Amino acid sequence: MRRRSGDQDKPGETASLTALLFFLLAFTYGMSSSRYDSRRQIVVEEANDIGTAVLRSDLYPDSIRAAFRRDFKDYLETRIAYYHSGADVKAVLQSDSLSQVIAAKLWKRAAGLSQNPLHLAATQQMIPALNTMIDVTTSRLSGEKAKVPKSILMMLFFLAAITSFYSVYTEARRTKVDWLIQIGFCLLVSLVVFFTLDLDRPRRGFVNLDVPNQTIIALRQQFK
Repeated sequence: MRRRSGDQDKPGETASLTALLFFLLAFTYGMSSSRYDSRRQIVVEEANDIGTAVLRSDLYPDSIRAAFRRDFKDYLETRIAYYHSGADVKAVLQSDSLSQVIAAKLWKRAAGLSQNPLHLAATQQMIPALNTMIDVTTSRLSGEKAKVPKSILMMLFFLAAITSFYSVYTEARRTKVDWLIQIGFCLLVSLVVFFTLDLDRPRRGFVNLDVPNQTIIALRQQFK
């Protein structure tokens, strides 16, 4: 018995939909992975910037150095609290706001000391370090806000549902449905989508920034 020409085209149409789905999956996963890697690098960069600024406080006399280190310790604790806030948006913004207040205090002290020729050499080292330390917090907050656009995610969900439905429908029209393969396909796509979303939201889920953030927590050792 000859099959109708329409039925002969079904496998090719299904393959095209599947290829389009895999392309969108790869594109979305690549975007999430790139953003996650950028966030991880910024955390390590912030730890280095804070550590550099703390070390440069040693260039000042003991009384000034003690005042700098006291404020740097408070600043470090706010940045650690920023990490421990997790998915609590209000706590994240509160910790970030408090760190900016302390950073402004550090900047004001360094700017005032720059008026004294005796501290000119130390200030020339401290000012750039403080500037970098303050700027990186903005980059970190902006990086966490940057996520895969919702329109792309909606397109991904829609295409995954259409592809799964069309694959089962086409196979049922041609022969008997192999449910093991179809369920396996749906599970595989679901896992890729899940880990894509997990990468895009580092404050919740399995993929997080716990390891990079340990570099900031380890800076407590400088104040012992």
